[in-house]
Amino acid sequence: MNHADAQSRMLARMAQTREEFVMRRLRTVSAVSPRVTSATASAGPWALRTPNAAFVSALLVGLVVLGPRRALQTALQAGLSIWTTKLINAFVHSTTR
Repeated sequence: MNHADAQSRMLARMAQTREEFVMRRLRTVSAVSPRVTSATASAGPWALRTPNAAFVSALLVGLVVLGPRRALQTALQAGLSIWTTKLINAFVHSTTR
C-alpha cells in the first residue's frame, strides 16, 4: 500500500465518520426542546435598555478615568449635595404651608 492509497482510505473514513456525526447531531437537536437563555447571557442588552444605562456607563467611565477613590468621592459628594438640597427644599416648603 502506498501513501496515496492510505491517504484516500483515511479521507474516506473521515468523510463517513463526519456524516455519522452530522446525522446523530440532527437527530439529537430535533429531539431537544429549545433552550432557555440564561440570565447572564442577556444581562448586557438588558442593562443597556434600562433608564439608568447612561448613568451607569458614565460611572464606569469615571471609574476608569478618575480611579476608584476619586470616582467614589465624586459620587458621594454629588449624592450628598442632592440629598441636602432635597432636605432643605422639603424643610422650606413644610414651614411655609
